[in-house]
Amino acid sequence: MDPWTGLAFVAAVTERVTLGTSVSQIALRPPVLMARELATLDRLSEGRLIVGAGAGWVEEEFTSTGVPFETRGGRLNEFIPLLRHLWTKPEEPWRGKFFSIPPVGLIKPVTPGGPPIYVGAASSAGLRRAARYGDGFIAAALPVATLANIKQRLEDMRSQFGREGPFPFLAQVSPPATVDDATATVKDHAAAGVDGLILTYPGEMPDAFLDTRDVVKTLMES
Repeated sequence: MDPWTGLAFVAAVTERVTLGTSVSQIALRPPVLMARELATLDRLSEGRLIVGAGAGWVEEEFTSTGVPFETRGGRLNEFIPLLRHLWTKPEEPWRGKFFSIPPVGLIKPVTPGGPPIYVGAASSAGLRRAARYGDGFIAAALPVATLANIKQRLEDMRSQFGREGPFPFLAQVSPPATVDDATATVKDHAAAGVDGLILTYPGEMPDAFLDTRDVVKTLMES
C-alpha cells in the first residue's frame, strides 16, 4: 500500500491523531510530485503530518524505479532541503547536484515551512544527515543503551552543525505483551532519551492493535 494515499484515507476519518510513516524512501520519487503530494496531505489533515524519511537499503527498490542506488545518500541530502524550498519558495528555481527544478506553481502546506521530516538511519553518514537536515529522528528497534548512545551522538552532531531547538527522538519497538511490560518499556526508553515509540506489529492492522488495546492504552498514557 502506498503510505501517503493510505494516510489521506486516515486523515479523512480522524481529527486529532498525528499521521506519519516510519521510514519512507521519499527520494525515489520526483521531488515536485513528492512535494505536492505531501503538501496536499498536510492540508487535508490540517497540519497533522510527520514525514518519515530514509536513504533505503534494498537495491531492487532503486533499480525498479530507475534511480541509482549508489547515490541514494547524496540524493536524500539534497532532497530534504529541496522539499522545504518547494514548500516555501516554489517560484524560485533550484540548481543542485542531483536536481534542477525551474520555477513551479505548487500549493503550500498548512504547516509553516512544511511538515516536519524525521530521518531514520543507522550509519554514521545517516546520523549526520539526520542531525544536519532532519526535524527529528526515527530509530530501529535497538537496545536502550544503544539508543542512548545514538541520542548523544545526534546531539553532538547537531551542535557541530549549529542547530538548536526541539529534535524528537522516536524508536521502533515490538508491542509489549502485558501492561506491566508496557510500563517498563516506556520507563526504560524514556531514560535513554526516547520521546516516543513506534509499535511494529507482526500481524495485520487494526486487529493486532485492537487485540492489545489495554497495553496500547498504557503506552499512550505513560
